[in-house]
Amino acid sequence: MERKLIWSEMFRGAGVVSAAFLTACASTGGGTATVPVAPMCTILAVDFAINPQVDVALVSERTDPAVNHGFTRFRGIANPRGNPAVGFTPDVYGISEAWSRNSAGTVVYRAQAHPARRPTSGDFNGSAWSINVQDATGTWSPVIAAFSDTRSRDDQDDPATGGMAVPQLMPVGVANPQVFGCAGLRSEDKAVRSTWLIEATAPNAAAGTQGSVLLIQDLLNGDDRFVPNVPGGPLTGPPPTRPPTPTITGRPGNPVREGSVRCAMTQFEDNVATRELHMLAINNGVLYHSMASDFGPTVTNGGAGIMLNRFRAVSPWADVGQALGGGFGEIVAAAIVGRPTAINVFFVAKSGNMYKLWHTVRFSSNGSWRRADDVLALNGGHPSGAGFLFRVAAGMCPVFGKPQDSELVYTMYDSAHRIIWLGRFSSTSQQWLPGMQGNYSPLYDLSRLLAGTSDTSRHDTLQDLQIVARPFRDDARPPP
Repeated sequence: MERKLIWSEMFRGAGVVSAAFLTACASTGGGTATVPVAPMCTILAVDFAINPQVDVALVSERTDPAVNHGFTRFRGIANPRGNPAVGFTPDVYGISEAWSRNSAGTVVYRAQAHPARRPTSGDFNGSAWSINVQDATGTWSPVIAAFSDTRSRDDQDDPATGGMAVPQLMPVGVANPQVFGCAGLRSEDKAVRSTWLIEATAPNAAAGTQGSVLLIQDLLNGDDRFVPNVPGGPLTGPPPTRPPTPTITGRPGNPVREGSVRCAMTQFEDNVATRELHMLAINNGVLYHSMASDFGPTVTNGGAGIMLNRFRAVSPWADVGQALGGGFGEIVAAAIVGRPTAINVFFVAKSGNMYKLWHTVRFSSNGSWRRADDVLALNGGHPSGAGFLFRVAAGMCPVFGKPQDSELVYTMYDSAHRIIWLGRFSSTSQQWLPGMQGNYSPLYDLSRLLAGTSDTSRHDTLQDLQIVARPFRDDARPPP
């Protein structure tokens, strides 16, 4: 998938904000007014309630200087919301965004999971995901691609199951940026739900290209579930009779061969040889890690030896807790963040009746893991752990007030009680408060930023949180 476009301004992937993004452009070369770029950290959330049933995607931007954490009250995302083809509901089961560029300027990709019609029953109890793109003028494209995890099987999905399939979007590259994703789709033989690597390409009128999504490879099954002579797969041209070569088989293998896994991609600038895809999965209280590497051409015998770029090596699942020395207890939740040459991993572990948050880093240079930090003992939270189950989300963000710099931001959240605590991590020790110095900031309570209700029959819960960088608000318009 060679790209021939040259980008004049660069976004350093995996969360590092380029200074070129800090210039507020009044117009493009064609005279079209654009939205000034003001890098910001955003939290995306999906809120679920019943009586009536509704699944709402929310966003909070870190743009408020009047509060210590900087985040605004959560509001409903601007259109596009959900699946317009359904018509009667804008329900959103899951959401993810990524900031990149093309030759026409700033672009933001938005992936959403939402209801879909089931082919046999005709109701909308299935699920699908789709991707839209916002350009430098703030205008959103129509859906560039939509895929269903249930359409071929008539499965019925609840919102949580549907949300797990939403593509986790991952931008990489500087002069040649690309946006990949880990998306929920069925295996090639349709037997199991799996996680696929995809690449999304924004529409670009200047280059005369339409938006598209390319299916690259089944990350959990490799080529073990390959079906010959099936049209409409990831390869163009005649349907292949054999899987691509080199063939991936038996990797990453047991214990996780189906379902959704957490992903992050790393790459140093434009060096594709350094591209790695890291996957996390939890099985029976154990946190596992696998890495796909050696991204390059493979060949299929579909008539003319068609070339497809993909990862040609995948490591078996490895026990992260064991690599870190063990003793963490039952691992119940995890988040992963990609950097150019490392990944950050947060995980929640239950020991006795207490829950602790741990943070570690894996370095691409030698595959080593840094000793895990006991986060709640370092951020002024609960040195002995928390007495309630919580989940974790994390992402790289522009520093509030210093958008040329980036930092790691994480949230601890209790879905059932709609509690959100936010923290920041700095690679260098900082003075956060009088008497509090270190790498971890104090925790900030964001729970009050969520609209509440006294009607307990609604059962409001947080389905999912994502932390992403954005160039401007999703409802932004150019200045007059």
